[in-house]
Amino acid sequence: MELSERALGVTRVFEGRALTIDVVEVELPGGRRSVREIVRHRGAAVVLGQRPDGLYVLVRQYRCAVGGVLLEVVAGGLEEGESPEDCARREMEEESGYRVDALERLGVIVPVPGYSEERLHLYYARVSASPAEQRPDFDENLEPVVMSAEQIDAAIDAGELVDGKSVALWLLWRRKAGAGRAC
Repeated sequence: MELSERALGVTRVFEGRALTIDVVEVELPGGRRSVREIVRHRGAAVVLGQRPDGLYVLVRQYRCAVGGVLLEVVAGGLEEGESPEDCARREMEEESGYRVDALERLGVIVPVPGYSEERLHLYYARVSASPAEQRPDFDENLEPVVMSAEQIDAAIDAGELVDGKSVALWLLWRRKAGAGRAC
């Protein structure tokens, strides 16, 4: 069965600092036509940091889109020309103050393929024992949080950790760590 679509035309309807939105006219198999609205985004690095004492580093921050404070792993958008690995190291230091000592790539996820091309590069990092000063972006207001594995599991179970990228990274890490893989 043929599943691919052919783009017939693209109209850019929004261009912002972090993303753009295109409306794409497509032809489906059999000649049917439709329209796709696509969010264009450079992608991001997502990092689960673990200190030498075994505790994990997360952050809390207000998210305007959902109207509340979320508990999340460290993450941030790729800058122009920046590698996902460099982004992961930079974001961990900026958002939490912790220095990355070792970094392990765990994979890539596509969080919302129905309307976005964004790819999230997932990492586990061994980080320094204590943080230096945070250096968040001018528009970030966040608080580092240190948690045990049991506390993270409990936060997911209680619906307190609902951020999709964080849950995906945590579950992937737990599977790999359980198999004896760690950097």
